[in-house]
Amino acid sequence: MKLKSVLAILTGCLVSLCLAFGQGAPMRQATPSAADMAKLTKLEKEYKSSQAVLKSRHRDKKAIERFSTIGALYGHESMMSPALPPRVKYRQALHIYREVLKVDPLNKVAKADSDLIISIYKSMGRPIPKD
Repeated sequence: MKLKSVLAILTGCLVSLCLAFGQGAPMRQATPSAADMAKLTKLEKEYKSSQAVLKSRHRDKKAIERFSTIGALYGHESMMSPALPPRVKYRQALHIYREVLKVDPLNKVAKADSDLIISIYKSMGRPIPKD
């Protein structure tokens, strides 16, 4: 049962990406609202701030935890937000997740979402962004 659910989700994501990358019927893109942009901008500022703190305190467990948490949130919001076009959002999310996984290899959200993005790129026969 779990496998069917995972396959259904992956299929839905694949169809969405195919449509977004112009492989199928035209898809009307949602118009980003001011709230979507504000949320993304806020998370970006928090991410950069936590990244700067982490650079100065790279062994501080609280700094690592904050960066990991904010990074996972920012990566997920980048991946899902209608404020970014598909060609930007998945590449940006993958980059953020890779940065998080360098610091916290056990971050479940970053690992799962980055694996999902990579599998979708592979299934579409597209090259996986290097960074």
